[in-house]
Amino acid sequence: MPGTLQLDHVLVPVTAVAIADLGPKILLLVGEGCHLKIFDNESNRVLHSLRVFHSRSVHGIQCRWDADQGHLICLIWGGRAITVLHLRLDTTDSCTVSLTDELLTDDWVSNTCFLSNSKTVDDDQSSFPLAIFLTSHNVLYSLIADSPPDSHIPGKLSCKVVAAGPTSVLYSAHVVVRASGEALIAAGTVFGELLIWSSSLSSIRYDSDVSATASLLHTLRGHEGSVFGVTIAETASTVDYGLSTYMVASCSDDRTIRIWDLSSFSGSSARVDIKTGFRPQLMERIKSERCIASIMGHSSRIWGLGFLSGSEEAPRWISFGEDSTCQTWQLVRNLGSGTSTSTDQRQCYEIQHDGSYAYHIGKHIWGLAVDLQQDNVSLILTGGADGRIVFYSIPNADLHRWTEDVPILQESTVNRQLISRGVSTDIHSQPLSSAERAFSALRGRWSLYRILESTSSAYPSGSFNGVATLTQRPPTDTDYDAEYLYAEEGEMATRQGLKMRGSRRYAYRYKRATRSITAWFVKTDTIASVDYLFHKVGFYDTSYQTPKGEFLPKNYMSTAKGHHLCVNDNYDAEYEFRYQDTNLIQWNLKYTVKGPKKDYTASAVYTRIAEAQSSLAKDVLVGKESVDKRDLTHSREGVGNISIFKNYYWIGRSEVIATTALGCIFLGTLDRHVDKENLLSDAVRTTKPRTISWNLVNQIPELYSYSIAVSISNHTVILGAADGSLYCYQRCSQEIKTFPKLSRKITGLFAGEIEGSEEWHRIVAAIACCVSDTTAYYFCFVITDATLEDASTFIKLTLPSNFIVTTVCFLSKEHLVILGSRGGAVCFYDRSLFRLTSPVSACCFIRQAHDDAITTIKVVPKNNSEMEGNCLLTAGRDGKFALHRLRVRRGNGETVVKLECLHIGNPPFGPNIEGACFNSENHDLLLWGFRSTDFVVWNETKRMEVMKVPCGGAHRSWAYSPSNDGQDGGALIWTKASTCNIQTQSKPSHRVLQAGGHGREIKAMALCPMRIKIDDGHGNLVATGAEDTTIRISFATGVNACSAQSMRCLGVISTHNTGIQQLQWSSDGRYLFSAAGLEEFYVWRIQKVPCLGIGFLCISQCPKVTEFSDLRIIGFDVQSIAADVSAGHDRYVVIMAYSNSTIRIWYFDASTAGQSFELLSLGTYKSCCLTKIKFLRLGDRLYLLTAGTDGYIAFWSIEDLQAQEESHFSLPNRSFGQRAESFDSDLKWNCQHRIHQSSVKCLTSQHLSDSEVIIVTGGDDNAIAFTRITFNAQFPNLPICSTLLLARAHASTITGVQCLGPELDPGLSDGRASWIFATISNDQKLKTWILTIDLKKPGAEGMSVHKGASLQSSIADASCMEITPEACGDKRIMVAGIGVETWNVHDV
Repeated sequence: MPGTLQLDHVLVPVTAVAIADLGPKILLLVGEGCHLKIFDNESNRVLHSLRVFHSRSVHGIQCRWDADQGHLICLIWGGRAITVLHLRLDTTDSCTVSLTDELLTDDWVSNTCFLSNSKTVDDDQSSFPLAIFLTSHNVLYSLIADSPPDSHIPGKLSCKVVAAGPTSVLYSAHVVVRASGEALIAAGTVFGELLIWSSSLSSIRYDSDVSATASLLHTLRGHEGSVFGVTIAETASTVDYGLSTYMVASCSDDRTIRIWDLSSFSGSSARVDIKTGFRPQLMERIKSERCIASIMGHSSRIWGLGFLSGSEEAPRWISFGEDSTCQTWQLVRNLGSGTSTSTDQRQCYEIQHDGSYAYHIGKHIWGLAVDLQQDNVSLILTGGADGRIVFYSIPNADLHRWTEDVPILQESTVNRQLISRGVSTDIHSQPLSSAERAFSALRGRWSLYRILESTSSAYPSGSFNGVATLTQRPPTDTDYDAEYLYAEEGEMATRQGLKMRGSRRYAYRYKRATRSITAWFVKTDTIASVDYLFHKVGFYDTSYQTPKGEFLPKNYMSTAKGHHLCVNDNYDAEYEFRYQDTNLIQWNLKYTVKGPKKDYTASAVYTRIAEAQSSLAKDVLVGKESVDKRDLTHSREGVGNISIFKNYYWIGRSEVIATTALGCIFLGTLDRHVDKENLLSDAVRTTKPRTISWNLVNQIPELYSYSIAVSISNHTVILGAADGSLYCYQRCSQEIKTFPKLSRKITGLFAGEIEGSEEWHRIVAAIACCVSDTTAYYFCFVITDATLEDASTFIKLTLPSNFIVTTVCFLSKEHLVILGSRGGAVCFYDRSLFRLTSPVSACCFIRQAHDDAITTIKVVPKNNSEMEGNCLLTAGRDGKFALHRLRVRRGNGETVVKLECLHIGNPPFGPNIEGACFNSENHDLLLWGFRSTDFVVWNETKRMEVMKVPCGGAHRSWAYSPSNDGQDGGALIWTKASTCNIQTQSKPSHRVLQAGGHGREIKAMALCPMRIKIDDGHGNLVATGAEDTTIRISFATGVNACSAQSMRCLGVISTHNTGIQQLQWSSDGRYLFSAAGLEEFYVWRIQKVPCLGIGFLCISQCPKVTEFSDLRIIGFDVQSIAADVSAGHDRYVVIMAYSNSTIRIWYFDASTAGQSFELLSLGTYKSCCLTKIKFLRLGDRLYLLTAGTDGYIAFWSIEDLQAQEESHFSLPNRSFGQRAESFDSDLKWNCQHRIHQSSVKCLTSQHLSDSEVIIVTGGDDNAIAFTRITFNAQFPNLPICSTLLLARAHASTITGVQCLGPELDPGLSDGRASWIFATISNDQKLKTWILTIDLKKPGAEGMSVHKGASLQSSIADASCMEITPEACGDKRIMVAGIGVETWNVHDV
């Protein structure tokens, strides 16, 4: 019988993480619920997995490596429990782990700290103090370990009070031991205070029974919410900063991060009692002056912080929070403070945002660990509510170093004004500031072009053209030395075609004493009076001299940043000032606006009007007369004055072709960079600064002002000109070949290798398109190692109407040429007809393959797939990619092409997918495109972001070359602000140790009834739906819990707009039905596809039944009534229960195009809500069984569904085939039966015979009920019901119940049978129940129940339970809620 349960797989939120640096090896410790996993950093393998606590989740892990003894000691705590783990490495891939019995303390443990005076070899005592820990009521304890004299392994644990700090309730704490031997505690309270106190540890050393005295050092106030995280920076800052050895960083419910200076530990501070609450007036009055800087942090609550060892100038922190991101921050001098002698440190420092790391999904990062390495990097390990474990690195060096060149400031009108006011401007007496130079050069008229990119319809995307003027006027505030009135005016054009005039005004002020520029809002009055501060313009490079006192060159780009918080919206400003020959020729200003209702960027380019014409003439002169073949070597920050670069084309892994507006062709070669082999090479992000050498290949007059090109992987590029000329450059032969000329301007070039290609002999096919031409031109040529053969004659391809080619694919074996268009259409041409006729018409035309331009068409590697025919990948700027099955049939002089869509995916970036490829090593699908201003590379197979480059967005020249060596990465080259930039990456930006699952609570789960094979494994498809509105389809193989493949996600469906309510598979596993709020009901076709494993396609949506679609579909059931798989016809009856207590019966035909749903009937229950609905067959009758919040089950009688014999589904006075335009409530319930006191939360059934069934239900009355239902032959509409109720079966609501199968007990006599049922509850208990039925006795009289197993589940808020079908081999129980776990069921 299935009598024992064994835990097989657990995927729950990660609540604690730690990094253990053992010298030659790094171990990663992860707490998931009450379990602990130990990962090997090098191999990503789980070395060990164990249950740490019986029922409590792990909340914290702290490690200490004893190199002399060769073992690792870990403190692990959660709730009131604390334990110690001892680990010793046996070999490189195995370890021995021992765990002490958990110690239950009197209160929740907040933080721990190891003691340095642990047991030594000469210590004969059997117990020793191992650590100290702080509880949530601010009491410090010592943790004492009993151990045999000859052992260093902790034994039984005990604790005693060391000291009691100020009375409070804590949300967070950090405990350190100072060099003096005292414990220093930073405690964050519920009421927004930080209590800094210390205690002597002498009572621990001398085994005293007297508690030590706690000294309150500081009470830090300023947060306007509970303090969720606090950390003490234990490393000293430099003398230049004037800060003490210790700083404290804290984060709060108010979304702010604050830095506090602990300049003194002497004396004590009296704590002033205040009233509870966070009233603004009160908080302003009690704010502590020890807060030296603060900033608004994440978009939601911040849970914690970690200290990063920054550069000598700037301490750095990392924070994590509810928005599932990690943010890095840097403490820098406030540029507005200058030489101020103010003692208020809040005016001297500010926090700047460094970077953002969004590697988790859903909500909440719960765990963060930081390991400070000696090679200038910090290792970061994070775990979140999605169960994902991510490992990456952050460089510790200051990200904002000296820029390349700084010009010398020349005297200007502003300088003369400063001199007239008695301010010295001698550049030799003091270094001149970037702010001063920029401000002096801003005056004048500027041509303005701004691009707005918005994700909100309230702020439309578009462009703005106009003129900006900065007019000098007398300072309106005597504290400032100079002032400009900024005024812009122009025309805004939205992408929808709407045009409007616009203008705005600001004031820019300069203060010599602080060397700072500030931007101010102005009023709408006639004199533009200054209103209030907008932002400070903070420059990275503060002087025009290097640290050695040398003046910098004349051509230079100066950068600055600003920040403004407007209520809930963050405005981040980025300035770039570009100088040429000491003159400011251009400056750029980009605003990034983030808020609850705002998400847009505004990128503006200002070009000085007076110098525009002469500058252009100068560039032309230099380009025509002064360009020669010389090496131009520049770093990644810029490549000097080559802003004439227009387009880039990669021709190899380290070589790129750049074309210019002057007709020049440059060859760029990246420097060779050899990665250092170390432990971190596979663990951390490897974005490398690279240099590139440029060589002029040639200058072709026909390419002047316009050129277009396409690159081929064999170091070849084809170029087209405005006059129709075609050229081909081959890197090996270093020659440029001229091809036959076309009659019009070439607007599109596409090329690829075709059949017969060898390493030394490549056949290249190409397509050229011309402006205003309805014909595409096909040609091919041969490339060898030494020569490049001329192109053959052109073959004309007739294009469909309004067909603008955007991508091309050549299928060699099928002799097809496939074209994709800007409108999303695809057409096919038979290449075998090219020599027979010209022009050639398309043999197949698909009008709408995508909703926007198709950017790529690729052949999908079959990868041992059993699918017939070819599989094609298409991707487009509609943010989607699709897999299609291609079938080609030739005969009777015609070619028939059929393209069947198998899968449509939406990667989590966009809206533009600009390219795709399959990795040649592992066949992973890589997609790339733009998300706002970032270039993103996404691995769809692994479902992870592998590269992100803040390049400024899609509206620029760029080229990307993916890595094809099995490592995710590549090289991106792009132009930003007239500067060539390049970034290469050899490995992913982060490493995912565990892929995780949903980011929110799982509400629905369904197991596919059919077992399938994917790659080399057999298993079941599992569909889960959650509050994050997504459906994840995973492949469960049933391997052990330590394997990453135990539950592998194959795809994510993100079509729903609300939380998922229920999922159900069809009986053959070909369709998945999903229901959610807003009356959303979708049908998905699921099938195997190459590379991705499975594909899903939405084939139908059920019509909405109310005007505003405000109903939830509470539940549904699906009954197959006919199936003709060979003909492609699948027909189902679907019953749905809605949140307004109505029931609807729908007919669904999977083969019907368009309206595949037809309403058959509807009915209404009562005022209470329905919770469950299903089909139930008794005798020759088919019923609808419902359960509701009133605790009743109800029977709705419908006539027999003769699915196999008839082609219609009959109801009273209605038959299938008659479309129902409007219905009365003709479906009514016949009888009810009371089971629970209130809501029925779960329901399952088990047939005893054709005329008798057992219904098992669980309710929120904590009871489980066994209801025996018998068919009533005399009154068919009134089944006979009898219930056996087990009250208090669980301690909380029962949310899931399933039948494990019959119990094969040989002791049962004839006429008796037993079944085993499993239940799950919100009390996190998984229980089994054995139901024995005497078939000779009627009703409840013949039933008896006794309890089987009772096990602790790791799943909180469990919502559903599923059992693997009998046909799938070994039986397993799957429980889902906040996470998923799997239990193996073993027969006894």
